[in-house]
Amino acid sequence: MKKTLLLLLFISCFRLAFGQVSPQPAPDWQDKFFKSPEIALPLLIDAAVKYSAQIEKLDAAKQIAYDNIRLSRKQILNGLAIGSGYSYGTMLNTINGDQQVSQINAFNLPARAQYNSGINLSLSLGQLLGRKYEVHRQELTLKQAEADRKTEEREIRQLIIRTYQEVSLAKVTWEQSVDALQSADINKKLADKKFKLGQIELDELMVVNDFYTKSAMAQEQFKNKYETVYLLLEELIGTTINDLMNRK
Repeated sequence: MKKTLLLLLFISCFRLAFGQVSPQPAPDWQDKFFKSPEIALPLLIDAAVKYSAQIEKLDAAKQIAYDNIRLSRKQILNGLAIGSGYSYGTMLNTINGDQQVSQINAFNLPARAQYNSGINLSLSLGQLLGRKYEVHRQELTLKQAEADRKTEEREIRQLIIRTYQEVSLAKVTWEQSVDALQSADINKKLADKKFKLGQIELDELMVVNDFYTKSAMAQEQFKNKYETVYLLLEELIGTTINDLMNRK
């Protein structure tokens, strides 16, 4: 009798779980998020890349490498110097060689202003020979920064895909556990009535109650799992999924 009752309970739970009244239609953004991964995944990946602190750090490294290349190419200008000067006083006119100089005071000459300017280039041999290699080294640094960014983007894409799949699976599992709990609740109420009417024994009622308790615990566990992975996905993209999907 006990085995027969358990078999009937499981059969009725199975039928009721898949024969429940259809729930209210989900909002458009939920329908698009869970049923159209070809739309949801690109949006999630793009948001995660833009929100990633590691991507921001690698972009800064790329900019630094690019600036270093520009500085290396202009390093030759470090040896270039421009000078100028100004003086005022008495001095011999080197252009007019016929100018007479006083024998009493050789400095008794007309005062005049004089300007001078010039350009000087001073480079060591090491600077000249090493400039090409320094530029090449900085170019390699830039390529490395670009490759690191591509690697990080790929890892973000893979993480988003895995998390999205976990969210989808957790949602389906939770919904099925809700249906199973509703079925267990119906069976529990039926068993209570039969027990009061003396149609089943106490041990049979305890089996039904135990099944209901386990179904309730399973429903809470699956709900917690779904909420956790859902929040983790929102943490990765830096915004709510609702807002993200409504932007499209």
